[in-house]
Amino acid sequence: MATRAWAAVLTLFSVACVVAGEASPYEKALEKVVQSFDKISDSLKTIIDEDSANTAKPELRKAADAFIAVRAKADQMQPPEKDEKIRLEKLFKPKMDASMKRMFTEMVRVELIPGGKEALKEISGVLKKPAK
Repeated sequence: MATRAWAAVLTLFSVACVVAGEASPYEKALEKVVQSFDKISDSLKTIIDEDSANTAKPELRKAADAFIAVRAKADQMQPPEKDEKIRLEKLFKPKMDASMKRMFTEMVRVELIPGGKEALKEISGVLKKPAK
């Protein structure tokens, strides 16, 4: 009986050590969101005229699809516990705010460029709230 208990404790401890070494699923999802916003911003930054707007469309579509996939996966997750939520907010709020600000700044700039509005349609799914 004692051997089984020790085996169970050792198993739980080894699982906890493996999990502790990895980022939480919430952290991974938030990191991917920030990366998606950054990719969108980088693609938007390349738009300076109508030709570059047309060239940027596939990359914008790809980044938007990545964001939408992460958002769909995150919607399936259970909400984090209170402590985890606070930790994630402290860790990711500044990153998220900076990334979103950069993206929206580029969107405003691109909107004024010929062909820019058409290019921005590629990321319209990022701006819409998901239907539930």
